[in-house]
Amino acid sequence: MVLSQLNGLTSPLDERHVHALQIALKGMTPTQLAWVSGYLAGIGGGPLRMPTEPKAVERITILFGSQTGNAKAVAEQLGARASEQGMDARVISMGDFNPRKLSKEQWVLIVVSTHGEGEPPENAYALHAFIQDQGAGRLEQLPFAVLGLGDSSYEHFCRTAVDFDRRLAELGAQRILPLQCCALDYRSDTERWSSDALNRLSALAPRKASNVVAMPTLRSHQDLRSHQEQSRNRARPYDKDNPYTATLLENRRITTLDAVSDVRHLALAIEPDAMHYRPGDALGVWVENDPSLADTILAGVGIDGAARIELGDEELDLRHALIERLELTQLHPTTVRGWSRASGRTGAEDAGERLEREEQTRIYLAGNDAFRLPDAGDTPLIMIGAGTGVAPYRAFLQQRAANGHPGRNWLIFGNRHFHRDFLYQLDWQAHRKAGRLDRVSLAFSRDGAEKPYVQQRLREEGKEILRWLDAGAHLYVCGATAMGQAVDHALVEIFTIEAGLDPDCASLRRYPARECYATDDL
Repeated sequence: MVLSQLNGLTSPLDERHVHALQIALKGMTPTQLAWVSGYLAGIGGGPLRMPTEPKAVERITILFGSQTGNAKAVAEQLGARASEQGMDARVISMGDFNPRKLSKEQWVLIVVSTHGEGEPPENAYALHAFIQDQGAGRLEQLPFAVLGLGDSSYEHFCRTAVDFDRRLAELGAQRILPLQCCALDYRSDTERWSSDALNRLSALAPRKASNVVAMPTLRSHQDLRSHQEQSRNRARPYDKDNPYTATLLENRRITTLDAVSDVRHLALAIEPDAMHYRPGDALGVWVENDPSLADTILAGVGIDGAARIELGDEELDLRHALIERLELTQLHPTTVRGWSRASGRTGAEDAGERLEREEQTRIYLAGNDAFRLPDAGDTPLIMIGAGTGVAPYRAFLQQRAANGHPGRNWLIFGNRHFHRDFLYQLDWQAHRKAGRLDRVSLAFSRDGAEKPYVQQRLREEGKEILRWLDAGAHLYVCGATAMGQAVDHALVEIFTIEAGLDPDCASLRRYPARECYATDDL
């Protein structure tokens, strides 16, 4: 082929390059042209590489950041759906994911909640901080999508999800779906987003070989009963959308009658194989509205409670919806009440009063992998709790006693009044007497003019706090968001004043071994 035969369809050279090449090669002998040809091939880095089609997806990584278990459940459901469609999907907690490997991933779907004042969940903290850093690398080859869970009544609604979506795009990652922010009633939004994400991925993700098993022929009624029993044994686990029906064994008020808060201790009968919970977990409780109140509303507006209505994708009668599905003060869908294991929540006093012994209630397990006892039984524990935030520590000490773990334990507890609101006082006294509770620091804010809070006790015990942490103690914080922030500030002061650290590096959240710090919001 001569240069004059080059054209735009076959050559990557424009007319200017062709003209320059003609001038350079003019007058060369065949030997010289052969040498130039070899030289150009050498500096060209090898044979010509033609453009290729986009590489098929080999693996989908679903990362979740979850404080109460909702985001984890959504991520696991998404992963299960992807696997059912033949995709190679893995679901990983952000706390177990190495942020530096993000650039190596092929496709990433993020499901993350927001807690506190727009803060990431504990297990999302490291990844969130990594991508926000100015030194974070470029991610041009990474397709991603983000789903956020939050409470739209808060100012920083789904802030963590917004952060991930914005920053990944800034780093050059390819957004395959718009950011989806979901409020408390998130089921329909998460299902729609999950379907959209899987549809986008299905065209490129190669299918794994599916195991198709022929159903056995059922030759008798006995075979049928056996098959039905096996099907029940393979039923999906209990979760928010498939709650377990537990029987109430005890409903006991653990504050005095003249206390401001009516805090309840509930004991539930749960089959051993129904759910496997660990200290630090919480229960989600679907609490029904008072049927008499629903009847009063129906009578007041003159509507038949048997009238059929549509609620989401479900059709049911209006009275049933008012009792089990709707918040009667606002008529938006009810939300699960979170109950710390072994304690009542002050936000559900009326519901707690209505629960009678032997009554059944729907529950599901809200696991919290970020709020666990350390594996080593001799690890010291500093347990900071306010109000019902003390409940998980009751379970912690019970577990340590059952396991015979010798680690030292320090309880720092705050509430309104010593005589009215000292939750589980007899339990703490028993642990103290048995030698399992080495230190107890109390702060009752309404018993005198001083008005002490747990953060004040921390400052007073600053030197001892540092000694325990230097000995490898794990520090836990459980209570309202504002209390957790106040504890953070107190710890910064302790590290700044007592240890001489720079304020910017004085938070336990920036500790090299951050596993020593765990939080749980109420």
